[in-house]
Amino acid sequence: MDFDPDEAQQYVEGADYPANKDEVASTAEGNGAPHELVERIRALSTPEFSGPKEIMEELRAFPQSS
Repeated sequence: MDFDPDEAQQYVEGADYPANKDEVASTAEGNGAPHELVERIRALSTPEFSGPKEIMEELRAFPQSS
């Protein structure tokens, strides 16, 4: 399943920032995010995020699998 990183922002709403990637992934999961997105968040190289904008930038830069 492919997704638009810009659409991911709706799934990370409600996270308490700063938040580590596991907290962000759990928030996304609780908001009904696709499994692929949750796993991609957990695989990001940044250990902690100051806000959703930072997460979106990382997701856009994350290599896409085809």
